[in-house]
Amino acid sequence: MNYLVDEKHNGERIDKFLVGVMENVSRTDVQKLIAAGEVKVGGAAAAKNFRVETGMVVVVDKLVEKESSTLEPEDIPLDIVYEDEDIVVLNKPRNLVVHPGNGVRTGTLAAGLLHHFKDNLSAVNGPLRPGIVHRLDKDTPGLMVVAKNDAAHRHLAHQLETRTLHRTYNALVWGCPRDLEGCIDAPIARNPKNRLKMAVVKGGKESRTHYVAKQFFAIATLLELQLESGRTHQIRVHSRYTGHPVVGDPLYDGREESLNRVPPLMKDVAAKVLEMAPAQLLQAVKIELIHPRTGKKMKFKVPMEEPFAKVLKFLKKECPADAPVFDEEEGFRDFDADIRFDEGFEDEVDNESLDQFQECVFPELKERKTRAQRHAEKQATAAQRRAKAAERKLIKQMKAARKKGVAVEDFVEPGYEPTIDPDLL
Repeated sequence: MNYLVDEKHNGERIDKFLVGVMENVSRTDVQKLIAAGEVKVGGAAAAKNFRVETGMVVVVDKLVEKESSTLEPEDIPLDIVYEDEDIVVLNKPRNLVVHPGNGVRTGTLAAGLLHHFKDNLSAVNGPLRPGIVHRLDKDTPGLMVVAKNDAAHRHLAHQLETRTLHRTYNALVWGCPRDLEGCIDAPIARNPKNRLKMAVVKGGKESRTHYVAKQFFAIATLLELQLESGRTHQIRVHSRYTGHPVVGDPLYDGREESLNRVPPLMKDVAAKVLEMAPAQLLQAVKIELIHPRTGKKMKFKVPMEEPFAKVLKFLKKECPADAPVFDEEEGFRDFDADIRFDEGFEDEVDNESLDQFQECVFPELKERKTRAQRHAEKQATAAQRRAKAAERKLIKQMKAARKKGVAVEDFVEPGYEPTIDPDLL
């Protein structure tokens, strides 16, 4: 198959160009063809980062072979938040795999979708992933959007690529981050020492996670996070990388491995939290998208899942805390032994306060001084202190001189006696 590059595609990456001109293919399909040398420009195999120019002819020697479907429909209950002829927004429960893979063939969300919607699902990602635009980890509950036709799927995929589809998560992490809001920018790839895990690896895929601290406890912090990219295990890997693993995460040091960082008096509380946490306390609580057909902006929210809400209620009762205070000398003072307990705290907690959190409001940041500025200020303060000490000493010496009958005008400060002229000797 030959594809002529017109003016509007000038400068595009070759995989993006082919996705736009070929039918029923995903970017992953095209990248596999490029890696196999089946895509050529000017008679030579194209590189994956090759950019096309107007007038070029891209030759695809082999069409994409879609994998045969072994997916059987299964009657799996779905918590549907919204549905129309183009998209479905659903709340995926914990302990549900999104699609077959890694030895899992049955009991997946994909099989449940196939049972409920039959052929009314997009086929862009192949028969094993009908309608699946993006995914969540098995033990991460929350909102997902599903495409019911190929046009809607491509539109949503483009939103993910251009970052106009926003996913917001809540995560409970151990300790308190050094900055109460910020962006974790660290590349992610397969862990070279353990292929079952991901890790921050030099040369990995560009990955950015934005976060804001929302609620504080003596041993943990509730964060609100947004993904700028969507790598496998991204929030869990970035949290571990910053030294604050997600509470309950069995893969990235979020369980017993984190107990040694908890103050001794709080170890029983932390152990109880781990008993209550079925796995990582991470949930996709909000999703914002542009409807593929109407172009209307849509926003969906779900309340906190029950295990997550119970842990927050328990922590609010056992070890509440205020936001840590920043000190230039000591940094953030967290894990304070004098934990604050509110008098008259009631066991009943307003569930709405746990289910819903305020919109992300980033506090105004205090401009921090450089090391050189802090050093100069310390030097100036020390000099001022020495000058005051010298002044007090001089006043004391003058008082002693007056007691001995020395006139003020005749008083000479010790250490500053004039040199005697040798001619007078």
